[in-house]
Amino acid sequence: MDLHAQLSAALTDIKAGRFQQALSALAILQDSRPKTPDVWRLSAMAARKTGAYAQAERWLETALSLEADNPESWNALGLTQDALNRPEAAVASFQMALHKAPQFVPAAINLARLHLRSGAAQQALAVMKPFAQQPQAQLVLAQAYQRSGQPQTALELYAGLVRREPQNVHAHYGLAVCLIELGEPARAMPTLDALSQAGFGPAHYPRFTALARLGRHEEALQAVNAALHETPTDPSALHGMAQLYWMMGRASDIAPRFEACLTESQGAVAVYAAYLDVLIQMECFEDARALADRAGAMHGVNTWLKARRLSIEIESGAADTACDLALAVLEEGAPASQLRGNLARALLMGGAFDQSRPLIEEAMAAAPGDRFWVAMQATQARADGDRSSYEALVNLDEFTMTAPLKTPDGYRDLAHFNADLAKVLRQMHDFTAAPLDQSLRAGSQTPTDLRHSKEPVIQAFFAMVEQAFNTYRDRLSPQAGHPLLGAVPDHFELAGAWSVRLQADGRHVNHVHPEGWISSVYYVDVPPQVAGSPDHEGWLKFAEPPFDVAGLGPERYVEPRAGELTLFPSYLWHGTVPIQSGERLTIAFDIKPRG
Repeated sequence: MDLHAQLSAALTDIKAGRFQQALSALAILQDSRPKTPDVWRLSAMAARKTGAYAQAERWLETALSLEADNPESWNALGLTQDALNRPEAAVASFQMALHKAPQFVPAAINLARLHLRSGAAQQALAVMKPFAQQPQAQLVLAQAYQRSGQPQTALELYAGLVRREPQNVHAHYGLAVCLIELGEPARAMPTLDALSQAGFGPAHYPRFTALARLGRHEEALQAVNAALHETPTDPSALHGMAQLYWMMGRASDIAPRFEACLTESQGAVAVYAAYLDVLIQMECFEDARALADRAGAMHGVNTWLKARRLSIEIESGAADTACDLALAVLEEGAPASQLRGNLARALLMGGAFDQSRPLIEEAMAAAPGDRFWVAMQATQARADGDRSSYEALVNLDEFTMTAPLKTPDGYRDLAHFNADLAKVLRQMHDFTAAPLDQSLRAGSQTPTDLRHSKEPVIQAFFAMVEQAFNTYRDRLSPQAGHPLLGAVPDHFELAGAWSVRLQADGRHVNHVHPEGWISSVYYVDVPPQVAGSPDHEGWLKFAEPPFDVAGLGPERYVEPRAGELTLFPSYLWHGTVPIQSGERLTIAFDIKPRG
C-alpha cells in the first residue's frame, strides 16, 4: 500500500471512531515517513479524539516544523491549545492560520468563538465581519452582533438562518434570545417552549427570562429550576434563580435552593462561588463567611475562594481584615491577575498605598482602557496626594455637565413631556425590589433595554439627547492616550439604556460603568424635598470610591432637577445620597464612540 493509501485508511479509521487502530498505523508511518507533515497532522487528529491533547500538540508542532504555512495545522493547534485551557496560545495559533490563509473560514470561526467565550464580543465581531457573505460564518457572526449589543442586526441574521436551515436549533435559539433583548418576550415564547420541550437544555434559562419579563413569575421559577436540573452548576441559572426570588420578595427561599444545588452537585465549586456571590450581594456577610469556611474545608483555599473572602471583607467595610488578607496573599508571591481588583481595593482601604500602587499599574498596563482600573488609578493618585495626576483624570469642571433638555415637538414644556414619560416608565417597572447585581438599593430597574422600546415618548427622549451630547463633546479637547479625551468621536451610539425608580431609603452605591465612554442620568421626576436639601438628599455625588478610604469622600454633589441631564465619564465614581421619602425616577444611558 502506498503512502497516500495508508493515510487515507488512517483517516477512514478516525472518521469511523477507530482511533487506536489509526494511531497504531500512523506510529509505523512516523518511523518510516517522518518528513511527511500529513503523518503528524493525522496523528494529532487521532490523539485529540482520544483526549491526548498534550501529545496532539507536540505532533502538530512537528507537522508545522515541516510545513509552517499550513493553515489547517495552525487551526488544529489552536483547538488543541484551547482544550488544554491555554486561550492566549490558542488565539495566537488561530491568528497565524488566518495570516497564512486570510480567507480560511474555520480559523475565523474558532477565533471568534474563543473571543465570545472570554467576553470579547467586539473582537469576535471584528474577526467575523470580513466573512459576512460566507454561509458557514452566519451563526457566529450573528452571535457576535448579539453579544456586542446589536440585537436587531443579530435578529436579522438569525432569521435568515432559520429560513435557510429550519432544523438549526442554534439559530432558533439565538432568534428567541434577541427577541427578549428587543423587549418582545411574548414573541420568543413559542420558540423557547418548543426548544425546551425538545430537550434543548440552553433554552431553559432564556425561557425563564422571558417568563419573568412577562410577569409569569411562578412559571419562571419552574423554568429556572428545569435549567438547574439540567445543569446544577450553571452560573447564569443559579444567579437568575436567586435574582427572581429576591425581586419577588422571597429572599428566604434563596438559601434552601442553593443548599439543594450543593447537594445535587456534590459541592461543586461553581455552586459555592455563585452562592457566595449572592450572599455578598444580599449583604449577608456572616452567612457568607460561614459558607466560605465550608467551601475551604472541601476545596482548599484557592484563587476563586481568596477573591470572595476578600470581597466579603471589602463589602462589609472591614478595612483592617480586608487589608490583612490582601497582604497575606501578596506574601505568597505574585498574585493571580483575577485577584488584582479585590487586592487593590483592600489595600487602599487599609492605607497600604505602596502595595496597591504596583497592582493598579500592572492592571492598567494589561488593560489600559478598562473603566474600573481608570477609576482605581485616579483613586490611587488621590490617596497619594498626587493632585496633578488625579485631576488629569477627574477634572469635574471640564468633564461633567448638567443642562436642561430641549422640549420635544408636540409638547408645551418639559413638565408635560416628563409626565407622559413617567407614566410609560412606571408601567415598565415590573418589580419592587432592586436587582441583586446592580448599584441601586431600595428601588427597581427596568429589565428591558430602553433603546429598543417602541414607545413614542421614549423614542422622543433619545432624539432629545443628541443635541445635549454634542454640546458636551464640543467642550472636550482631544488628547491622545487619555481615557476620556483620547476617544472624542464625531459620531456616537448608545451602549445601553434603562430606567431606575428609587423609593424611601433608595440610593445608588458608588460605581462606574464598564461598557461606556460617557454615562448619564436624566431626571424624570424627583421628590420635592430634594430641592436645595442641606443634606444633599437624593443628590448625585462624584469621586467617592465604593470602598472606604480615609479622606476620600465625595468631591461634588449635583442637585437633581426634573428635565435636566447630567453627563460624565463612565470611569468616574458616582452614586447618590438616599432619599427619605417619595420617588426619584430617572433614565440612565451609556454612550460610546460609533465604530
